[in-house]
Amino acid sequence: MKRVEMLLKDAQYNEYINRNVSEGIEKFCQHDLRHHIDVARIAYILVLEHNDLNYFVKESKLSGKLAAKEVIYAAGLLHDIGKWKEYRSGVDHAALGARLAREILPRAFFNPTEIEHICQAIFEHRNINRDMSFLGERLHRADNLSRVCSQCEYISKCPKVKNKELNMINLEY
Repeated sequence: MKRVEMLLKDAQYNEYINRNVSEGIEKFCQHDLRHHIDVARIAYILVLEHNDLNYFVKESKLSGKLAAKEVIYAAGLLHDIGKWKEYRSGVDHAALGARLAREILPRAFFNPTEIEHICQAIFEHRNINRDMSFLGERLHRADNLSRVCSQCEYISKCPKVKNKELNMINLEY
């Protein structure tokens, strides 16, 4: 996955990840590289477990399975890159992240169709709804599955916990 490797080496991407860590005020739900990699892997697993990879290739007009895997991973790796700005000034990190991703993705040779799918998923990942894209829905679910909140030491202080079920049933989609 050469394009994913290029993303991980991109200076601007790494700057945003570092800002997430240095400017993050939350002790829970860190938005570091580990979280981004977890979300990317879980999103890909969700697609594979439901045997949806061929559907995603066709529906998204991608060149093949490797391109689909790279698109899924790119969405996971980039989904929270605007979180630092939300910490700083309260902007919607999903909308900002989609804009920031549009600057980074061409440097990793993603084409306009792929960029559109990735950025739409990043934009949608915060709130699930009936009209979201295939990748946006998988990214949302992967983000939620990336943490087992019931085991978190900060559960009593977490503002996000009210929006999640706190049992292992969440692990099946």
